Amino acid sequence: MLSRIIMFIKELNKKSKPDLFTSNWLKISLRNRWSHLILILMLTFPSSASFSQAEKIKIAIGDDLAPWIFGNGQSGILIDLVRDCLKPANSTLEFIAYPYGRRLMAYKKMDVDAVIDINTKTISSEQLVGFFTGNLYAYENFAFSLSENNFSVINITDLEKYSLLSWQGAINHLDGEYADMARGNPNYAETSRQSNQVSMLFRKRVDFIQLDYQIYNYYKTKLIEANEIDSKLDVTSFALFGKSPNGLMFRDKELRDICRNELEKIEMKIKYKEISP
Repeated sequence: MLSRIIMFIKELNKKSKPDLFTSNWLKISLRNRWSHLILILMLTFPSSASFSQAEKIKIAIGDDLAPWIFGNGQSGILIDLVRDCLKPANSTLEFIAYPYGRRLMAYKKMDVDAVIDINTKTISSEQLVGFFTGNLYAYENFAFSLSENNFSVINITDLEKYSLLSWQGAINHLDGEYADMARGNPNYAETSRQSNQVSMLFRKRVDFIQLDYQIYNYYKTKLIEANEIDSKLDVTSFALFGKSPNGLMFRDKELRDICRNELEKIEMKIKYKEISP
């Protein structure tokens, strides 16, 4: 934009160049006019860098969500996705880790500019205000139990008669039939630590756990390597929930649009195909 302004001024100078008889004061007056015009045009047509590109973007994330999030936002599947989608903004991204349920409070209190793991149910139940990206990725949740128990579970409501440890915020996030089951189950509980879920299952403290398959496999492997659980125990998984699609909520519409548009590119669709909603 600035180069266009300069070309425009040069063209005006060619058309309005004073002759040899022009007085000095008139020459100065003309130069002042061009300076004022440049200033006005630059204020009216700012350079391509938007205000959002000059600022740090703070993003609320849940902690302890490997392999989706490692090291409080240093790396992970979800961290890579957010970095990719906001790359055109040319901004510094600051990922702030909270216990999973508290990430929403941080957004409501305006401590952050965006928050992960949002869907329409959460927006409604938590009365969130902002600009939703729509569903960009999806977890795939299962109910897991030790095979030796030989539990028979066909649908979500069947879980009501068993002890179940889920992840923090599951009731509001999944809502519907799941929320009804959880509220009617006196032995239902939630935790912000997914590693605790896997540990509690293998130590036979609960009948079922409910979490994403990738998260389950990650912590199971880590706990076996640390000799904290018995690797010989078989586990049965129940595909009762299907995919759980999610996206991000932004305060700024421009940032929301940048993120959404970037992930619409073919190379991004290929890169994140395995977690597509």
